[in-house]
Amino acid sequence: MKQLRWVGVPFLLGLLAAQMFSSSVRKSATFDEPYHLAAGYAYLRTGDPRLSWEHPPLIDGLAALPLLLRSDVVLPLDHPTWAQADIVNFADAFLWKANFDRAPELIVAGRWPVMGLAVLLGLTLFLALYHFVGEPAAWLGLILFALDPNIVAHGRLITTDLGLACFLFIATWRLGVYLTRPTALNLLLAGLGAGLTLCAKFSGVLVGPIFLLVTLLYRPPDRHQLPLGQRVTALAGIGLLALAVVWAAYRFEIGPVGEIGVPLPFPTYWQGMAAVYRRVQVGTPTFLLGRTHDTGWWYYFPVIFALKTPLPTLILLGLGLVSALRRWQQAALWLIPAAAIFAAAIASPLNIGYRHVLPVLPFVIALAARALPRCPMRRVWRIGLTLLVVWAAVGATRIYPHHLSFVNELGGGPENGYRIFADANVDWGQDLVGLQEYLAAKNIVSVELVYFGSADPAAYGLSFHPLPAFRRVLAGPEFFGYNPYTPPPGIYAISTTSLQLGLLYQHRDLYAIFRDREPDAHIGYSMHIYDLAYPSNTPLDRAVVVGPAVADLPPERLGLQPDHRLIAKWAGSGAFVLAAGGPAHYLVEATMPASSSVVEMLLAAAGSLADARPLLETLPGDPTPTTSGGEPVPLPASFDGGPALAGYELAGTTIAPGQTVELVTYWRMEKTVEPPLAVFVHLLDADGAILSQWDGWPVAMSGLETGDIVVLSHPLPVPEGTAACTCTLQLGLYRPPDGPRLFVAGADRLLLPSIEVTE
Repeated sequence: MKQLRWVGVPFLLGLLAAQMFSSSVRKSATFDEPYHLAAGYAYLRTGDPRLSWEHPPLIDGLAALPLLLRSDVVLPLDHPTWAQADIVNFADAFLWKANFDRAPELIVAGRWPVMGLAVLLGLTLFLALYHFVGEPAAWLGLILFALDPNIVAHGRLITTDLGLACFLFIATWRLGVYLTRPTALNLLLAGLGAGLTLCAKFSGVLVGPIFLLVTLLYRPPDRHQLPLGQRVTALAGIGLLALAVVWAAYRFEIGPVGEIGVPLPFPTYWQGMAAVYRRVQVGTPTFLLGRTHDTGWWYYFPVIFALKTPLPTLILLGLGLVSALRRWQQAALWLIPAAAIFAAAIASPLNIGYRHVLPVLPFVIALAARALPRCPMRRVWRIGLTLLVVWAAVGATRIYPHHLSFVNELGGGPENGYRIFADANVDWGQDLVGLQEYLAAKNIVSVELVYFGSADPAAYGLSFHPLPAFRRVLAGPEFFGYNPYTPPPGIYAISTTSLQLGLLYQHRDLYAIFRDREPDAHIGYSMHIYDLAYPSNTPLDRAVVVGPAVADLPPERLGLQPDHRLIAKWAGSGAFVLAAGGPAHYLVEATMPASSSVVEMLLAAAGSLADARPLLETLPGDPTPTTSGGEPVPLPASFDGGPALAGYELAGTTIAPGQTVELVTYWRMEKTVEPPLAVFVHLLDADGAILSQWDGWPVAMSGLETGDIVVLSHPLPVPEGTAACTCTLQLGLYRPPDGPRLFVAGADRLLLPSIEVTE
């Protein structure tokens, strides 16, 4: 048997590690991973915990350790979000800007230490069961653990959930050992384990009531019970040791907490705990069993636990509970933590995923394994147990490598998961790698992407049009211009969380039109592919919206008629679109471009059907622009890969300091233009220095048709105190954020009439 342990335990732990390592490279960064990795790396490099206000730095710092071995990792401490302690936007700057080319590699590297914690937890589970229950139970527990898709899924992610599960189980195990053998070493190990639990995640504070209840209620199997006074004294010592560990994790930081003027140890920890408590009380819109709710339901976690935990484990858990409840004081070492974690989860209004009850899993497996020594090893039992283990192995094989989306047979399997859950239960942004592989195999150049995640899809080789989703850095005109009623034809890749919850905090039915369609393909179990097309004879309605998002307006106000297709064009403040394809509804709720005679002519028809086509042939544009070499460029002037400058209006060429040059430009859409795009307008003094500038393109590319005219206003304030001079007015197009510029007539800019600045 000893030889079997030396071979079998490493084999099972190796099997767990192999599942995590091999599937990790197949999965893109999930929602929270960039935040944890950025905070951990910044803490290791600077010793400053300012980004660790939402999570203690322990697990984040462990995850970031492999990055210290690389010399090519850039930490953008000069970015303003560092000074602001803005972890969300600092993580974007860190991974998807400063380290864009290697970001996926850094994510995978940061997962390695968490995988190590998962292996450590498996070993600890075996040792604890071996000590308290017996060797057969230890083997069963380790098998269930190594084959559990939830352990594999979260063991390969840079999050705090697996770390909390690991350290809480270790701490409870060592407490049980101390209560059985009260030595100084066991007391020290229990205190260290409790401290690491507190440092893993703020919800680790549950270790306090768990330790208290276990200390008071647990009865060792030999019925030897320490005197109450010794137990209470030991618990106090463990608490002091745990707090010392937390203080060390924060590098013995001392400072005021909130309004308290008295310096306290590790103030960042207390402030973070208060901030997380406030966040939890707000809750998050939740999707469960086909329904949505602003903060979820009390039964949310029992349901997801029942539907996402492998059925073999649940069956054995039922048998184990029968034995445990009969001898509950001996089983209190497992029952109390499991009950406390579930009670805290049920009481919380934050219902966003199985991961919040992940720490219960090792205790549940321990209870399930207790069924083994209590059941007679008759032939029927041995056959049944073998079938359960085979069942677990088949389930682990079938779900590979999509462990995060696991749903057991009671929930209809992972294919049905998106109809039951959302968020980290099935879709946490993990399938960008699979999407890229699918598009490459199908020779699809670009996709309309609705992505629920924080990663930059471009870092995974994707060419895409961003549609409204949760990722903040993709916000812009395309978001505001999205038409949820009859989206433009094309290939759509939609995360299932967005499919069910839209923008999460608003527009939950943003993709309702797709919910009624059968997907054309699936990426893992977290993303659907739709090939959207309309019959060629579908009648068209058009709407031009200036100001509010298209999705904020009801279809009736946009002029959409039954069985018609709506083409929606969106412009922001200071912009406008003249529809060339036919009459359109013009809904204007924002500032119009300044001094635009064409737009003024159209304002009278705003809010009703108006045909702009007669106006498109009379766009102003005199005198003719020139290149920097003085060569005239007749209008319309076509930019390579962009629209054509079809005209402009300049409200005077003489101006005094403190006044504003009012320029309006007209851009003709000669073909489909891919976002992002921006116009730059510079007012240069006699020495070529920029006096004033304007950059942007506050118009959605989606919905624009060939011939449409985009009208933009470019106010250029002349600073007070500017000396009299003849200023150059130049404009052009570029791809933000940093170029390249688009060429026109062989030049990268056009010159408009000079501006005279007077005294």
